[in-house]
Amino acid sequence: MRETGGSRALGVMLAAVAGYYLLAVLLRVALPPSLEVDESELVYISQFLALGYGRQPPLYDWLQHGMISAFGLSIAVLSVLKNLLLFLTALFYGLAAREVLRSGALQAIAVAGILTFPSIFLMSQRDLSHTVAAILAAGLFLHAFFLTLKRPSLATYLYAGVAVAMGLLSKYNFTLLPLAAILAVLPEADYRRRIFDWRMALAIVVAAVLVLPHAVWFLQNLDLATGGTVREMREAEAGSRVLRALIGVGALAFALLRGIVPLLLLFGFVFRGDLGAILRASSPWTRIVGRMLLILFAILAVVVVALDATSIREKWLVLYLLPLPLYLALKAEAAGVSLDGRLKTFAVPVFAVSVATLGYLFLGPMIAPRIGQYTRFNTPIAPLYDAVVAERGAAPALVIGGDKQIAGSIRLNAPQLPVMMPNAPVALPADALHKRPALVVWRSPKGDMAPVPPALVELLTKSGLIASGEDLHPAYRAMPYHYAAGGDTFEFGYAWID
Repeated sequence: MRETGGSRALGVMLAAVAGYYLLAVLLRVALPPSLEVDESELVYISQFLALGYGRQPPLYDWLQHGMISAFGLSIAVLSVLKNLLLFLTALFYGLAAREVLRSGALQAIAVAGILTFPSIFLMSQRDLSHTVAAILAAGLFLHAFFLTLKRPSLATYLYAGVAVAMGLLSKYNFTLLPLAAILAVLPEADYRRRIFDWRMALAIVVAAVLVLPHAVWFLQNLDLATGGTVREMREAEAGSRVLRALIGVGALAFALLRGIVPLLLLFGFVFRGDLGAILRASSPWTRIVGRMLLILFAILAVVVVALDATSIREKWLVLYLLPLPLYLALKAEAAGVSLDGRLKTFAVPVFAVSVATLGYLFLGPMIAPRIGQYTRFNTPIAPLYDAVVAERGAAPALVIGGDKQIAGSIRLNAPQLPVMMPNAPVALPADALHKRPALVVWRSPKGDMAPVPPALVELLTKSGLIASGEDLHPAYRAMPYHYAAGGDTFEFGYAWID
C-alpha cells in the first residue's frame, strides 16, 4: 500500500517541475535572437531530413525538424522542444519511482533529485540537445524496466524495446544503460526469469527494427559518426599507455564526482541523522539499482582504458547518473526513516538553485557587458543581416555563414533561405548552390586587416561559387552588441556573389 497523499506529493512535484520549465521557455524567448552552438547546428540541420547528420544520432534532429515543419522556426519552438523533453523526463522518472517506492514523499524527492545534476539544471539550459533526448529515453527505459520486472506483459517488453531504440537514436553511449540493467537483475532469483522470457526477444527485435535505418547509415559513415568524439576524448597523447589509463580513469572519477556531489551533499544534509541506517538498509530494489550503478561505472572505466581516453565530460555521464536519486530514495525507504518535513527541506534548495541558474543565464548577457565580457547571445548577427539587406535593397537567395552560429542565426532570422557553412554535417543540394544573389558573412574582429577565413574560401571554391578568393569583394560593418556597453561593436565581413 502506498502512503495516503503519496500521489499528491508526486503530483505537486511534477507541477512544480512543469512550472520551472515553462519559466525556462519564457526567459529564453526574452533573450536576443542569437543562438548557442548546439542551437545553431540544430537550426542548420533543420533544413534536411536524413538518416544521419554527423557525430550525433538523429532523434533530436528529427524531433526538431518536425516541430519546425509544424510550427515554423523560432526561438520559442527551439526552447519548447527542449524543455518539453526535460519535463517528460521528470514525468516518466516519477512514474518509474512510483513502481518501486511506496512513499509519495520519496517519489517526489527522487524526481527533485534529477534537478541537482549540473548537466540538467545548468548545461541543458545553456547548450545541450541530443543529451536531453537521451535522458528522456533513460527515464522511459527505467519506467519500462521496473514495469517489466514487477508486472511483465508483452506491452511492457515492447515498451522497453522502444525506449532502448530511442536511447540509441539519441546517444550511442546509451547502450550501456540497458546492458547494466540486465546484468544487475541476473543475481536476483525472483526477477532473473524476466531476462530469459521469450518476450525479451521481441523487445530486442523492436529496438533493432527501429534503429536499423540509422544503423545502416552509421556503418557507412563510421568515421563521421564516431571520429570527432573519440578524438575529443584523447586530449593527452603523450606518456605511456599506463599513464594515459590512469589519467583517463582519474578524469572519469572527477567527472562523476562533479555530477553527483550536489545531490550527495543535499541528501546527506536532509537525512543527516539517519545516514548510518540508510547506508546499512537493503531491499531487492536497492540491490538491483545499486548494482546497476556499480556495473555502469565499472564498464565506463573499462571503456575509458580501452579507448585510450584521457578527457571525460560530465555531460556524457548524466545518463548513467540518472538512477542515483532513485537509489538514494530506495535506501531511505528500506531504512524506514521518518520523512516529516524532509521533502520540503530537499525540494526548496533544489528549486532555488535551479531558478537562480535560469536567472543567471537570462541576466548574464545583460550584465556581462558591464564588465567587458560578451556572450554568444550578445553577438548582433540578426541586426547585421538586416542592415546588409537594407543596404542592398534586396534579400539574398542563398546565405553562406562563416561558422555555425552565423549560419544558424541568419537562418533563424530568414528561415525561407537555404544556408550553408564550412564543415557542415550535411551539405546543401547542388541546385541550391546556383541561387543568386548569395550573401557571405563571417566574423572579422580586425576589420579589413583580417583575411577572409581560409575555410570559408575553400568552401566557396569547392562549391563552385567563386573561382578563387580574389573573386570576393569584401565589405565590413561594425554592429553594436546586444546590450552593448560604452558603444562596443562587433565587426563582420560580408560579400555578395551575383
